Parts: sequence; C-alpha cells; structure tokens
Amino acid sequence: MIEIINWVASLTAIISIWLYGNKWNYAPYFGLFSQIFWWAFSFLHQIESMYVLCAFMTATHIRNIFKMRQ
Repeated sequence: MIEIINWVASLTAIISIWLYGNKWNYAPYFGLFSQIFWWAFSFLHQIESMYVLCAFMTATHIRNIFKMRQ
C-alpha cells in the first residue's frame, strides 16, 4: 500500500507540473487532487516537516484555481 502511494504521489506531481506548463485551466484542480497522495505519503512515512510543504502546496493550488479563472 505504501509503495503504491509513493508512486501515485510522484506520478500525479509530474502530471500536475506538465499540466501547469501547458497552461491547462484545470491544472490547479489536478494539483489539488495530487495533494491527497502527498498528505497520505507524509502521514504514512511520519515526515512531519512535509506537512508544511503540503499545506503550502494545497494553498497554492487553491489560489491558482482563482488566478487561472481570470
């Protein structure tokens, strides 16, 4: 299970970056979806410092939802 979360988190992050690079309007939503796996990754590996990064990345994706609507 943990190995699957590791791979899915990595792959969704790569896809998210690619979607942002292509300026796809729904990239922030996919990035937000990707954060589910990063939160799980942080929890399963007990990496408390990653919670800070996850919080900021989640906030960034939410911000980008509003920014990319314009």
